[in-house]
Amino acid sequence: MLFDFGQVIVSLNKQRCVDALYKVGCGAIAGYVDEHRSEDLFHEIELGGSTERFCEEARRQSASTTSDEDIIWAWNELLTGIPLEKLKLIKHLKQDLGYKTAILSNTNWMHWNKSVEDFFCVPGYGVEDCFDYVFLSCELGIVKPDPRIYQHVIETTGVQAEDILFFDDSARNCEGARRCGIHAIHDPEGNDWMNNPLLTSSISGTVACIGNFDGVHSGHRYILSRLKEVAKEKSMKPLVITFDHHPRELFDENFTPAFLTTLDEKVTLLRREVEDVLVMPFTRDFAQITAYDFMKDYLRDEMGVKVLLLGYDNRFGKRNNTEDFNTYREYGEQLGIEVLLANPVDVDGVRVSSSQVRHAVAAGRMEEASISLGRPYSITGTVIEGHHEGRRIGFPTANILPPAGKLIPPRGVYATQVRINNHLYRAMTNIGVRPTYHDNSMDTITIETNIFDFIGDIYGDIISVEFLRKVRDEQQFASPEELRQQIEKDKQTILK
Repeated sequence: MLFDFGQVIVSLNKQRCVDALYKVGCGAIAGYVDEHRSEDLFHEIELGGSTERFCEEARRQSASTTSDEDIIWAWNELLTGIPLEKLKLIKHLKQDLGYKTAILSNTNWMHWNKSVEDFFCVPGYGVEDCFDYVFLSCELGIVKPDPRIYQHVIETTGVQAEDILFFDDSARNCEGARRCGIHAIHDPEGNDWMNNPLLTSSISGTVACIGNFDGVHSGHRYILSRLKEVAKEKSMKPLVITFDHHPRELFDENFTPAFLTTLDEKVTLLRREVEDVLVMPFTRDFAQITAYDFMKDYLRDEMGVKVLLLGYDNRFGKRNNTEDFNTYREYGEQLGIEVLLANPVDVDGVRVSSSQVRHAVAAGRMEEASISLGRPYSITGTVIEGHHEGRRIGFPTANILPPAGKLIPPRGVYATQVRINNHLYRAMTNIGVRPTYHDNSMDTITIETNIFDFIGDIYGDIISVEFLRKVRDEQQFASPEELRQQIEKDKQTILK
């Protein structure tokens, strides 16, 4: 376990440091507090430059006579302390679980000496109590993301690069570590690492489930509830593993994406059920990994999975028509992973699945889709300018631009409800090509929603349209007036 120091371990307050530098008359060097100015004087002390040289340069740039003592005090005001819970967790990793722990920091002697004196002073939580190794740029004369510093860590610790988990608040430093084969996690705020599933799984073990989870329907939520039950029974962490692409997107040239949920929607819905959700990139190379190797290299070795919960029809790994649940269970016995099977879910005699819900939505059977999803099917999009024909006949509409790859219900008029800034309004929505206006230039389907009892400018806003039921198919009328009369009837039908 490899940790950056500033922000990841020790808390920082840049504004406090800037204020202190101005207070002692050295405001000219305040810019070096911002990592975007990590050059010149700042870079010099990170490489091990002397404190005396730093103070001399601070006085020269600020044209001041400030003492070394005051400059060092102001410079150290950047550091505010180390939360004890961080040290407790790291000590637990080192002493109780047997992990090698190390600091890898771009820092200077002033900051490090202050930290040792003021922050590692709690009995039992000193540097040696919590860390096996300390790698400081000011001692090594190398700064991240220079690959030599990562190679030094690998050689000194004797740990293979792929077995190192590294947390840093700098995306640039993380990328440098990854180029050396280290598994790096970018943590800009320096606090998320304590709850990162790759770390927490190493501590207590993990119960995981895998799937595409399109729609996050009732069947999925049953699996997620079982996941939490098993995790609680075994005192482990529940983890949901999903993917950023569907396999057919990569391998079927004729496949047109039409999903129930976007990736963001899916992750949001999953996290309502289970806090830790890991989205894995699904690439052509990844698709070639066998189920056994995935269970060994990713689930067991990287994520610490001890129990794997599978849906009744779940398949994973490089395509192999002979593998099934019994095969996965055999692999699990070899690898020390308990493999469990979740029962299917039937609602009103219908076996719930993503395919079943997609078929219902594609056929306009919105009540069936709602029952299987456990909520109305929805489309979230940005309100865009339309042709304003609805406004001219007394029914202004909000036209939304749906996300790419989102499944659109068939053409017709629907009873809907619209969420705007957490408020829910009744509405009616038309999906179609506006045949009454003979607009032959329209190549795409439009989604136009008349929101009842709502007045406001929402152009550019993001709203969600929830589909309750289909009222009728889209029709062509002889005139805008006939269309207006039918829309009025549609509204009354919906309001009944």
